[in-house]
Amino acid sequence: MGALSNQDPRVRVDGVLHVALAPWWKRFLALLIDSMALSVPVFIFLAILGAATSNSTTSTTNSQPLTPGQAVVGFFVLFVLASIPFSLYYGIMNGSNRGQTLGKMALGIAVRDARTGGPIGFWRAVGRYYITIVFYVVLVIPFIIDNLSPLWDSRRQAWHDHVAHSVVVERKP
Repeated sequence: MGALSNQDPRVRVDGVLHVALAPWWKRFLALLIDSMALSVPVFIFLAILGAATSNSTTSTTNSQPLTPGQAVVGFFVLFVLASIPFSLYYGIMNGSNRGQTLGKMALGIAVRDARTGGPIGFWRAVGRYYITIVFYVVLVIPFIIDNLSPLWDSRRQAWHDHVAHSVVVERKP
């Protein structure tokens, strides 16, 4: 990998692990692939849940519209329900020995421990995912900055990588 970094200035080799770090665009495309792969089954699950819990009677009884408080609680419950399969997916896939989700596999990158280069394990991978959720809930702006931060970070780490002590690297063939 060292010889490659001398030939191509776009390749950044990590000073601790001595492997090529994944460029931001690969991380972004992997996130898009994973989001699409997960969104379809989550949408189907929520549609089935909505159909099962909807009022199936067609009578003209007085039904009260949702109050703003009920709508917020309902949105929160749906958000939590939708985050469960995502957290399991990222925990199992990023926490595995390969450290790859479907998107990362497609782009040849992997999540590794920032100190040892080994796998980060299920719970750290789940924590890494939930940190991004916290950033998203806190007004979206921290989420956007978190996802852009590998562009200027010396180890191409996002904020959630710093907290979980992980890096995203190019996977050796």
